[in-house]
Amino acid sequence: MAAQDLFSFQGKVYLAQRRTNGKPGPLRWVGNAPQLQLALEVQNSDKTESFSGNRMLYGRLVQSKTANVNLTLDEATPENLAEGLYSIPATLPAGAISNELLPPGLKANDVIALDRGWISELSMTDSATPPVTIPPANWWTESASSGLIGLRKVDGHTQPFKATYQHGETVNIALFNTPPPERMLFLDGINTVNGRRAKVTLYRVAFNPIEQLDLISEEWGSLQLSGAALFDETRALDPALGGFGRIEMVKE
Repeated sequence: MAAQDLFSFQGKVYLAQRRTNGKPGPLRWVGNAPQLQLALEVQNSDKTESFSGNRMLYGRLVQSKTANVNLTLDEATPENLAEGLYSIPATLPAGAISNELLPPGLKANDVIALDRGWISELSMTDSATPPVTIPPANWWTESASSGLIGLRKVDGHTQPFKATYQHGETVNIALFNTPPPERMLFLDGINTVNGRRAKVTLYRVAFNPIEQLDLISEEWGSLQLSGAALFDETRALDPALGGFGRIEMVKE
């Protein structure tokens, strides 16, 4: 044991979908990950003796072994968000919407949300026969990205109004639209004290949903993922692999 054996690790974290043969698919770097923790735990059943008069600990039966994983992600990519939201990101193509009905009974200064966001080339008509175009001076775009528009004047036109516009391509991340994903986790690590490299592999990781996602915050945002490394029976018979994962370092 020497001072050069002290450690402070950093490194790149990769996630991969686990294929049916137990091998990883393409690895995805999750970006800056300031924290990756592995917490091992056992549940014991203790037996005390009954012959000394002191009820001393006489035996211990290990009932279960768990390996908990905590991963902090700094980058809110669609793929990172999807890990904690149980989602499969879907690309919604750009396109055009014609004559989208707005809510009836609108008044001046009302703000309404269109069905799609990232809008452009917006125009509006009313429900008269034939339809009458509503002048652009009668409305404004509150937020093009969110598809919010406001009305300055509604008098003199027949409601409900209709909106026609172009919308941009978006990535849709729906909450809870897929079963909990199972991943393989890899850490390409380095001990910043001595420069020694290390590789960490967890064979089956199941993350819990994100407990809290700060949608508005005064501080840097982060995604806190917690979960467990599950037992991999296909590797458990090999003592070099183990049933949960392994840490590899070059022998010096």
